[in-house]
Amino acid sequence: MTSKFIRPKILCVLLLAAVAPLIAGCQMDSRQQVLASSNTQAAQRAISTRSFDTGDQGRVFQATIAALQDLGFVVDRADAVLGTVSATRYGSNLIRLTISLRQISPRQTVVRVSGQINQVALSDPEPFQRFFEALSQALFLAANPV
Repeated sequence: MTSKFIRPKILCVLLLAAVAPLIAGCQMDSRQQVLASSNTQAAQRAISTRSFDTGDQGRVFQATIAALQDLGFVVDRADAVLGTVSATRYGSNLIRLTISLRQISPRQTVVRVSGQINQVALSDPEPFQRFFEALSQALFLAANPV
């Protein structure tokens, strides 16, 4: 009687052992994503980083949030002290951006963006260009109220 129950249990264990590596193989850690990117690290940094001629990090921070909202993103987290903003845009593709701001001189602030589209590292330059254009416009409007 025990042999009838042992065989199905062994079969289940073997099935789980065979399926587990397949499921785990679908996940991609950050190192794999970087290596899978079509751009070199230097090229990706050039695409995802811009310097703005203002030392007012608070103004750049507010303009970053405004630019993200103008582009249809929902701001998930924003920390003015650390200079970081995380945002998500829902739609046919799930896009997540993380922006970090750093004042590098009294007159200059660097903005760096990293992102994922459907959990794959974003390497296409177009979304970065759209964000930086929106950020430039938001900074211009903040500096020149109409």
